[in-house]
Amino acid sequence: MHYQPTVLITDDDHNILAAFEDFFRRENCSVIGVTSAEEALHKLESHHVDLLVTDVRLKLQSGVTLLLHAKAILPKLPVIVVTGYPDLITETDAKMYGANYFFLKPLELDKLREAVRTCLHMNGKS
Repeated sequence: MHYQPTVLITDDDHNILAAFEDFFRRENCSVIGVTSAEEALHKLESHHVDLLVTDVRLKLQSGVTLLLHAKAILPKLPVIVVTGYPDLITETDAKMYGANYFFLKPLELDKLREAVRTCLHMNGKS
């Protein structure tokens, strides 16, 4: 049986979340999709996750808060941060907080695919 890495995706836009889920399933990943940082943290504590992908703008807590909490719980967890609001956070800031990759929406899927494969390889899951 081929191992499927698990990707936790956090985005409060249901259409974007669904698009991410489709993308990651096509990449042969198991997907957990949630719409809040609180749900994401619960999943991180209760499931094995190989990669976290989070939007910066979430309803209650920001994706940055989620990133910081996730790195506190799982320091080696690869994280990809995405945003449609480049004025809220810079790539330098995101990486300083522990993100492995930072992408602006709309996403270039080839770059995202490459980042995902690199993150999963780093985590020993390829």
